[in-house]
Amino acid sequence: MRSIRRRLTRELLGVSLVLVAGSWGAFFLAARAELIEQFDATLRARALTLTTLTVREGGHLRLEAADRLGREFSMARPRDFFEIWASDGLAALRSDSLGGADLVPPRGSGSRRVVWNLELSNGRPGRALAVNFQPRPEKDQGGSATGAEVRLAVASTREGLDEALAELEGIAAIGGILLLLAIFWGVPRILRRGLRPLDSMAERVSLIGADSLAARLPVDELPAELRPIADRLNDLLVRLENSFERERRFSADLAHELRTPIAELRSLAECALKWPESREASTDRDVLASARHMETLVTRLLALARGEQEQLQVQPVEFALGDAVVDAWAPFAERAGERRLKVAFDLPAVEVSADPFLLRSILHNLFDNAVDYTPPGGEIRVALDAGGGARLRISNTVAALDADDIPRFFDRFWRKEAARSGQQHFGLGLPLARTFARAMGWSLSADLAPLPRFLVFTLENSR
Repeated sequence: MRSIRRRLTRELLGVSLVLVAGSWGAFFLAARAELIEQFDATLRARALTLTTLTVREGGHLRLEAADRLGREFSMARPRDFFEIWASDGLAALRSDSLGGADLVPPRGSGSRRVVWNLELSNGRPGRALAVNFQPRPEKDQGGSATGAEVRLAVASTREGLDEALAELEGIAAIGGILLLLAIFWGVPRILRRGLRPLDSMAERVSLIGADSLAARLPVDELPAELRPIADRLNDLLVRLENSFERERRFSADLAHELRTPIAELRSLAECALKWPESREASTDRDVLASARHMETLVTRLLALARGEQEQLQVQPVEFALGDAVVDAWAPFAERAGERRLKVAFDLPAVEVSADPFLLRSILHNLFDNAVDYTPPGGEIRVALDAGGGARLRISNTVAALDADDIPRFFDRFWRKEAARSGQQHFGLGLPLARTFARAMGWSLSADLAPLPRFLVFTLENSR
């Protein structure tokens, strides 16, 4: 399983190692170059002193203040050396510390300054600097520094420099190891502390179950990066809570709906067993009515379940919607007349593509509700609008209905208490009608018109 923590740990360790290695290497190289530069600066200072004190006397060279220089470059202190070569390459002057030996001259010639490492005459490692210069003439001879250039080489043992460089390498190595240990120790702990709010949120979510869907994640306590996730999870919990509540209400309503016919069947069966000689034909009719009641209820529930799982088979055909509406109204015309209902139709010719069986079921449920729930002497209007797709409106006058009831119209088993009518309505007709409409790609909605007070169902095909 892929882990964000592990991936971040690897990437942070890799980036940290690259940055530390680069910066620590740059620091080491800079410090090393600084030590070598200090050593070379000493060589340059000595070379400058020697070029200043070198005097040309006739065809020979000599040094002024030779006593002071002699102590610095004497055999008693064989650490510093110098040698001057004439233009013909022969040694003109050398320090006593060389003991008559020669310094290894630098490769090439010219006026440029050269620095190089070499092995001294005493076998010790050294570092030397060579420059070309023109010795100045003696004062009593007059004139300026003219004549051929000579080459000066100044050298010193580099044992102290090597020791300093070795010490620097040791410090760099130990420091680098300590930094690496600190990185490998610190990065996982920093990540663990940084991801602690995510672990805390995961723990809170793991404690939420079917019995605690009312719990919400504390968004204000979370970092800004986790707040959108917590908001979405809270929204999901709200939807789950509502869904579970609907399922609980559905189970309770289903038990309530089945309790009456089951009790009737049990009562009839007990009576038939207790007094078989007095059994009448009406008993069997009552048993059949209760069985049909439960069969209708189960059939509608199965149709709802198939519709919600998108398992309904839709077979659309082309037909006139107005004719289908008239045919679907025919079974309800007699009941409407008995209740003295005024019925008005406005059905222009409109061709639609729909499943005839599903559409007839939708119209049957809408007309059934309109006839039964319209007050006696009320009005039912059926209007068809062909603009922008087929739009069928079925309206009926209502009395005891509020705007707050409209959103619950399509909930399963919901019925307005004052509108119950025995076992004729289960509270499943409108949910089933909406499910069939969605299966065909249509929409079914409800609205309450204030004046006059009409309940309006709109069945629309926007395709």
